[in-house]
Amino acid sequence: MSSDEIKQKIILTAIECIERDGFQNVTIRKITDSAGVNVAAINYHFGSKDQLFKIVMNATLNESFVQNIQDYAGMWKSDTRKALQHFLEDTLKGAVNYPNIIKAHLADTFNKNDFDTNSVQRLNVFLSEFHGLIKNILRSEDNLESKVSAVQLFSTILITSMMPGLFDQCLGVELKSSETQKKFIKVLLENYLKE
Repeated sequence: MSSDEIKQKIILTAIECIERDGFQNVTIRKITDSAGVNVAAINYHFGSKDQLFKIVMNATLNESFVQNIQDYAGMWKSDTRKALQHFLEDTLKGAVNYPNIIKAHLADTFNKNDFDTNSVQRLNVFLSEFHGLIKNILRSEDNLESKVSAVQLFSTILITSMMPGLFDQCLGVELKSSETQKKFIKVLLENYLKE
């Protein structure tokens, strides 16, 4: 295996460990055992556990919504409603499948009331871009109200994905079901978008 392949394997394994065990419970030993590498490989490729986690968090942020929003670049102007629907469906699907990754991104925000994290800063940039893409189809034409609507739309996905069991019990449906996710997004959009 090449050096780049080993590095990528460690990153993917760290993501799997975070999702399986929760961010607070992941150790270098768990990552090395799962990846089939030694601690020296992590130190060589990343320098430290903190640096590995920083790279993992950036990679998952990019994959979760930053890249996801760019996947519909051509559609945002031609059919904003359809782009938004697909974007939210994809985001909900990924978030529901990886709730511990979402929790890891927001851990310091929730646990330490720290709103100066890389994740929060990038989320704020994303939300501003997201608002710019969808403001013309939101019910409210007031700039502040439409920003609130954009934040509420995305926040609904984040909160729902972090506690799918709660919503499964409350709604009596399996949130991991593709059909349920599509219906969830349909109802969400009906409440926020212009007719």
